Amino acid sequence: MRKILLMVALALVPATAFLGATKRAFQTGKLISITADERFVEGTSYRRAIFAVQIGDLVITARGGRIGRRSGDIGQGLIVGDAVQVAIDGGDLIFLKPDGKELKTKIVKRERAP
Repeated sequence: MRKILLMVALALVPATAFLGATKRAFQTGKLISITADERFVEGTSYRRAIFAVQIGDLVITARGGRIGRRSGDIGQGLIVGDAVQVAIDGGDLIFLKPDGKELKTKIVKRERAP
């Protein structure tokens, strides 16, 4: 009997994880640029991808994760000039990549479009 209860409990754990997942309200924006920012900390170079996206009359600049020296596509499939799906979650800007996965970045600047 204990084995059956244990199996039922273990089967319900993944199901409850999906119930806690939040639905994001994605908006359509235009990807303006993708660049790389390089910083030196105690003799070590760190590169991060910088994304600029326009949503309506607001331009948001966000910093992505660290990128390697020999990484090929720092935009991870996103193309400058294309319409992109983005969501704002507090201080994070989340892109929906072409492969359906999310790319979470930190917002560093918000400004009105000229």
